Amino acid sequence: MAARHLPAHFRDPDKARSYLEKRVWPGGPVCPHCGGTDRNSRLKGRGHRAGLYFCGDCRGQFTVTVGSVFEHSKVPLDKWLRAIDLLRAPGKGMNARQLQLAIGVTYKTAWNMTQRIRAALKHGSM
Repeated sequence: MAARHLPAHFRDPDKARSYLEKRVWPGGPVCPHCGGTDRNSRLKGRGHRAGLYFCGDCRGQFTVTVGSVFEHSKVPLDKWLRAIDLLRAPGKGMNARQLQLAIGVTYKTAWNMTQRIRAALKHGSM
């Protein structure tokens, strides 16, 4: 499928993060450490990675990926969302080699992504 026909959150990591934040936190950011919602602020600047928040209650830092299959992954979020879409599609399914070719990652990365996504789907956490 050509990139121009894909939704924006499948083409850009920043749009993917924004999409994920709206889905996971419809009422605004929630600290995964203490559950705080009132005193969370986005950290900006070159010294901070994209999507990083600071909780004023527990003084911890977090992103929308904490506690998800995306946590501790260097794969951009737009590729993760595309992989989830492809693996959830009806039909015969998709193996790691097909996913590798579809999203442009190494076979090892595609295999690990496939394992994480299938485990999350099996446990109903996605």
